[in-house]
Amino acid sequence: MNKKSALTLGSIGGVLVILIIIIAFIMTGQHETSSQSASSKLPKINQAKVMKRIDYEILSMNNDGRYVENVDNEPTYVDGEKVGERSITSMVYVSVTGKEAPSDGAGNYNTFFKNHEIENLTTKWEKDGNSFVAKGYFVVKDTGKKYPFAFEFNADYMILQEWYGKGIKI
Repeated sequence: MNKKSALTLGSIGGVLVILIIIIAFIMTGQHETSSQSASSKLPKINQAKVMKRIDYEILSMNNDGRYVENVDNEPTYVDGEKVGERSITSMVYVSVTGKEAPSDGAGNYNTFFKNHEIENLTTKWEKDGNSFVAKGYFVVKDTGKKYPFAFEFNADYMILQEWYGKGIKI
């Protein structure tokens, strides 16, 4: 092999190595950019809007499920038990007070939660990015105790599920 052939072969080899390094760098850079953009696509959760939805759902006298995505599904759990056809308010009343619900009904949440008092509200997007969970505590009027709750919202701030009482980790 003469010098000219060795020089040509070395140049081609050098160019190939540089191309491989550039391609590897570009592929790695695109991979990082793709994962970064996936997490940055999630919008910031508007805490005030979440509070408004929860306040309306719990403390409104209308009880119309205005912010519930699928009212017919009854996606509500109290102390780990699905509510179904029973009265949510009565079940929460029993859970909060430890007493049986009054025969004339438990009224509404205003009878046992302080109006518009939610503590330690935290929100977190689910891994799929399609929904987020808001957790916190309602404050009980008579005792000042904190009663845990959690709501799952879709990206349009519609309630997908509700949980109250035992079993909620905040």
